[in-house]
Amino acid sequence: MQLSIRFILMVVSVTFLQSSVRADDVRSLEELKQQMTQLGKPALVIAGADWCVYCREMSQELASVPQLQPLKKQYAILKIDADTPVWAAAKRAFKFEKQGVPAVFVFRADGKELHSGAGKPSDMHGFLKRNLQQAGLILTPAQAQVLNKDLSKLERALKRKDLAEAIKISAPYDLGKSFAQTAITMTAVQKQIQDQVTEQLSSLEQKLKDTPGDFNAAYDLMKLKENCATSRTLAGQVQAVAESVELSEETIAQTELLIQADGFRKKRKRRDESRLYQKILKQYPESDLAKVVKERLGNKKSSQPGAASTSVVSAKDKNIKKSQTYLRLAKQLLKIKSPKADEYLKKAIDAAPESEFAKQARQLLK
Repeated sequence: MQLSIRFILMVVSVTFLQSSVRADDVRSLEELKQQMTQLGKPALVIAGADWCVYCREMSQELASVPQLQPLKKQYAILKIDADTPVWAAAKRAFKFEKQGVPAVFVFRADGKELHSGAGKPSDMHGFLKRNLQQAGLILTPAQAQVLNKDLSKLERALKRKDLAEAIKISAPYDLGKSFAQTAITMTAVQKQIQDQVTEQLSSLEQKLKDTPGDFNAAYDLMKLKENCATSRTLAGQVQAVAESVELSEETIAQTELLIQADGFRKKRKRRDESRLYQKILKQYPESDLAKVVKERLGNKKSSQPGAASTSVVSAKDKNIKKSQTYLRLAKQLLKIKSPKADEYLKKAIDAAPESEFAKQARQLLK
C-alpha cells in the first residue's frame, strides 16, 4: 500500500500516547513532515495504550537499549493513543484489520508503507535495521541545510539560463537513493539538465556531420563542453561527440579563442577582449572565426553612431518646436501690432532655418 505523506499527516492526529513520549520522539505533525520530507527519514508510527504491557516494554526497549539508539535516530517516531477516535480513523486509512496493540507501521519518506503489524517486534534491532535498508539515503540536518541553499542557487542559475553554473552546483550530488523531497527535487533538476545537454549534443552532432565546416556549430559544441566541465559524465559525453565529428585541431583552437573572448566579455574586461579580437584578425584574417569577430566588432561600432544620430534627431526636433513656439508668439504680437513681433519672427527663423515655421516667419517679415 502506498500512501502520500500528506495523507498520513491527515489521519494521524496530534493526540500522542503521552505516558511514553520521549525527548527524541516526534512531538508534532509538522516535525514528522519536516524529518520525512527534508531528511528522508522513515516514519515509525506506534499506536499503543497506557494499559498495554507490550507497549510499555517496546517503549522502554527503544529508549534504553544502547545498540538500538543509532538505528532509532534514523527514524521519525510518532506515538498515538489507541484509546482515541484517531486510532480508529488511522486503521481505516491504513486498511489495518488486525487486532491488538501495539500496532506498528513504518512508512518510507515518500509515503510507501514498508511495514504494518500488530504486536511488539521480537527482534527490535533486526526490525529497525531491515526497514532502514529499504528507506534509502537519509540526510543529516547539515546536509539538508546545504542542499536547500544549493537548490535556491540552482533555481537562480536556471532563471539566468546559466547552464555552466547550474551544472557546477548540481554535479556533486548523487541523491538517487534518497526519498527526501529536497533530494528528489535535486535529482529531477539533474535529469532536466542532462536531457537539455543531450538534446543540444544531438542537434550539434547532426549539424557537424551534415556540414563538417560549420564553425558556429563547432563553437557551440566546444562552448557546451566548457559549460559541462564540472561534470565528468556530461563532459565525457560532449568529448565523445567532438571526437565522432572529427573536429580539427585548428578549429578547436579557434573556438577556444572565441570562448576566451566570451570570458573577457562576461568579466567586463573590454580592453582584453578588444586585444584578443585584434590578435584573431591578424592571425586568422580569412577564417570563419574572423567573420564572427568582425560581426561582433561591427555591431559595437554600429551601436555608437545610432546613439549619436538619435541625439542629433532629438536636438533637431527641439529646435523645430522652438521655431514653432516663436512663430506662434510673433503672430500674437502682430495682432496687437507690437514692435517685438519682428524680433520673434527672427528667432523662429534662427531656431530652425530649414523648417516650415521659418519659411512662414520669412513671409511675415516681408
